Amino acid sequence: MKIGIHIEPHVGYSYDEIVALTTKAEKEGFHQFSVSDHFFGNPQRTGRRCYEAWTILALLTPQTRNIRLGTMVTNHSYRNPAYLAKIVSNLDNSSNGRIDFGIGAGWKESEYKAYGYEFPKARTRIHQLREALEILELMWTETRPPFEGTYYSIDNAICLPKPVQEPRVPIRIGTMTLKAPMMENTIAKYADGIDFEGASPEKIKQKKERMNNALAKVGRDPGDLSWSTDMTTFVPAKSEEEYEKKVDSLLRQIPVKHHDHFRRDLQSSLSGTPETMVERIKAYDDAGIDQVSICLPWIGDILNNGKRAIEIIKDSVLPLL
Repeated sequence: MKIGIHIEPHVGYSYDEIVALTTKAEKEGFHQFSVSDHFFGNPQRTGRRCYEAWTILALLTPQTRNIRLGTMVTNHSYRNPAYLAKIVSNLDNSSNGRIDFGIGAGWKESEYKAYGYEFPKARTRIHQLREALEILELMWTETRPPFEGTYYSIDNAICLPKPVQEPRVPIRIGTMTLKAPMMENTIAKYADGIDFEGASPEKIKQKKERMNNALAKVGRDPGDLSWSTDMTTFVPAKSEEEYEKKVDSLLRQIPVKHHDHFRRDLQSSLSGTPETMVERIKAYDDAGIDQVSICLPWIGDILNNGKRAIEIIKDSVLPLL
């Protein structure tokens, strides 16, 4: 299993903090560093900066040498797909083939409305995603491709330089549900990987059965699709005593009315002693997950808590996997 590090930029990271965490993750040998694609976090809260995802990755490519860099995941609605193809291709070149491209159908209605984007129904967003994926494939692999869709079109579009990775940049489609057969088919037809967010290992096993059927319908094998998920590490610790102290400290920073909810989150997150964290990761390994992206703590001192989490996982968790 591959282990990556993930951050949510909208919790307020500075650029220097993002660079520090990325270079720390690379130094400690993690496979990937990924960011989410949002313009802001909670719309009721103001004053938290949020760097744009692809701007972050462009700034990180010269700061790193080996770690893979990517989005988990890009919202297809926020950028014209031909323009997005150009962005990704450029960064795959500047990073010497280290870009992991995650994309999804979009979900955060408040962002759409705030920035003046239409927020159509899920079925329409999936149709738009399919057309975007067609254009990305054409732009990355052909010379002057045409495409005429319902939502997007290109004519004699040139995308140079082409991506370094062949035959193209790997595509991972992110989703929080597989209720829509059209999304299953979209993943089966276009994706090299699926990122399934917020599902238990038991749910993952159920979803894999459905996806295997969808893959068979388009003539692909189960092994053609890699699976990833994310786990937030709220309170990583080297001992039970350290864990309890950290929990008590965090609870003092959270309104009392949210304490029960936070404790429930701890039970499903990558928190606790190394043995507990290993047990939770192995449950996903047993469910067939190929990669876990560990979302760094976003409460309290996000820089030092993030560095500490990376160190604990590297020194005390990874050796036990």
